[in-house]
Amino acid sequence: LKEAVRLSTELVHHRKPIDLLVISIYTMMFTTAAAAFLALSASTAEAFAPSSSTTNNVRRSAQQPLQMSYLDSLAGAQPLSFTTTSSPPSTFGELLSGDDMNDLCAFNAASLDIQSTISSNGGITAAQIQDSIRKANEVVSIIRQNFPGAMGSSEILERVKRVLDMYNADNILLTQSVCPDEINHEHGDITDLFIENIGGGKVFHLGGLAGVPFTGKTGFGAYSAHVADGGHAFVLQAPHIGMSDDLELGKYSREGQDHAGSACGAAVGAMCHCMAGNPMPDLATATADWQMNFLIQEIGKRMPALNACAEGNEKQSELARQTHQIGKDMLEQCLSTDFGDADSMLFVMTGIQINMPFEFEDYFQPLSFEVRKKDGSVVDLYQEAFGSW
Repeated sequence: LKEAVRLSTELVHHRKPIDLLVISIYTMMFTTAAAAFLALSASTAEAFAPSSSTTNNVRRSAQQPLQMSYLDSLAGAQPLSFTTTSSPPSTFGELLSGDDMNDLCAFNAASLDIQSTISSNGGITAAQIQDSIRKANEVVSIIRQNFPGAMGSSEILERVKRVLDMYNADNILLTQSVCPDEINHEHGDITDLFIENIGGGKVFHLGGLAGVPFTGKTGFGAYSAHVADGGHAFVLQAPHIGMSDDLELGKYSREGQDHAGSACGAAVGAMCHCMAGNPMPDLATATADWQMNFLIQEIGKRMPALNACAEGNEKQSELARQTHQIGKDMLEQCLSTDFGDADSMLFVMTGIQINMPFEFEDYFQPLSFEVRKKDGSVVDLYQEAFGSW
């Protein structure tokens, strides 16, 4: 009872919006726990009460296990056994599937998946609930294994905002060097969240294919010239990688298509070009597709590291890291603090944007975060914002 109350209260007072279904699940857990307590009390009292020859019910001794669970109210699943000497499961995951769940994004994704099933089918079975939880946990496990420190986009925003508040940086012009793929610019993605909450609804775009800042020094110069007097600049640079509904990295299940496609398509295509042994393009003459040919050239230099990886998720996650470094190297050649006034600062954050499957919000793996000042000093903000993992 105490645990159910604690979890319900925590959800209601949580700093993030929580789907009402999640709260209702915990409410049912509380109700079930209360019913178990009352039924157990009744059975104990019954064991010491005088027997009656008129009752047709089979009496249960105080030592006999009480068979009941929340799952019993769904689809008639095999009941869990609570005894007077054991404690009921203490988490949502344990109660429904035997799996712990300690990632809020996974919890929300499972909740939305359950809600969608109920809305579509008019109900849900215990097995389907268990599958939603298992699926969400598996997604998070793959992300943690391949992208340590990755978090939901909303969590990244909150952490970055706290650091910006420490520096009283509230007059910011935002620029992003992110792949133009539409799945990187949907509502709730880190790009969208940063535009609305850091850039004040405005953004200058530096990026081209794979998030490489192909607008170059000219693009950054134009952007920084727009920073207000006394204002600050914030640069977000990131390639992206998708995860399909089959939990394959480097692919994404796009709405309206019956198969998963590559994401990032440019990065995957460049690697495939090199793996096939095709000749390197001549950048001096490849003007019609210069960005792609540049990527092929740069990925070609990194094939030893990629060839050392196993096929599948390991190789695709390494491709994302190598692509990040390609973009970051070019960005370094473009950055300047020649803007604003003496107090203006340049914030630079880079990482990998992860396009998530199912009901997940997109994740982001931060790889660097720093502030550069007019006196030439550079302060590493990564630990302050994201800690250690």
